[in-house]
Amino acid sequence: MVETLILFFTALVATALSSMSGGGASVINVPVMLWLGIPFPLAISTQKVSSAFWVLPAAYNYLKGRLIDWRFLLIFSSLGLVGSYLGVLIIIKTNQRIMEIVVGVLILVLVVYTYSHKDVGLAEHKNYSLFRQALTYPFALVLGFYESIFGSGNGILMAIITFYTKGFDFINALGYYFAVAFTWVVFAAGLLIAQGYFSWSVMIPVVFGSLIGGYVGSRYARYQGNKFIKIVFGLFGSLLAIKLLLGF
Repeated sequence: MVETLILFFTALVATALSSMSGGGASVINVPVMLWLGIPFPLAISTQKVSSAFWVLPAAYNYLKGRLIDWRFLLIFSSLGLVGSYLGVLIIIKTNQRIMEIVVGVLILVLVVYTYSHKDVGLAEHKNYSLFRQALTYPFALVLGFYESIFGSGNGILMAIITFYTKGFDFINALGYYFAVAFTWVVFAAGLLIAQGYFSWSVMIPVVFGSLIGGYVGSRYARYQGNKFIKIVFGLFGSLLAIKLLLGF
């Protein structure tokens, strides 16, 4: 019972923060699950299963009432599946510490850059060329790959990329990220579950906590607007980067 409550409330808080910033619930959920003695592949599988339940409601909250580029969603999510598959293939053998350091440095640089440019992410810009928009697609492979391994900070990376290639603001960037991430996490979860990494007792409390946290967090952030999201983006992104770099 104690373990169930820990998993539930950890998932609720972690996912609420993630849904407001794109920072990634796994940066909190996975270390807690490892602390409880849950094997790393099962922890990642649990994280992906829970994400499959909350990312679409979060995407809906962000994109509700906005014009959606379905072509972009389809192509980007499909390309990301290739990266997701490659990530699952090496998930057991990968050097997690190296990945954390690389992503930690990248996120810290992006957060600093975002805050040094005050207008970034606060408003949409729809006059970008088709060539510039096409530059978004190669990043789908990288984001899909990282999503299946760990995923923390992927929303932040997606936001920065789409600011400069698609002209998205924070609300659009997070909405599109959660939408494309759905296919990636479902695919990764399916592959991991097929390898035997499944547990009802672990997954059920994490799924329910994540579903509540993701819905409430994204709904509140959309209500508060881009300036609020940018603040949470900076704070959680900075803490995430420091956590990844220090490895605690």
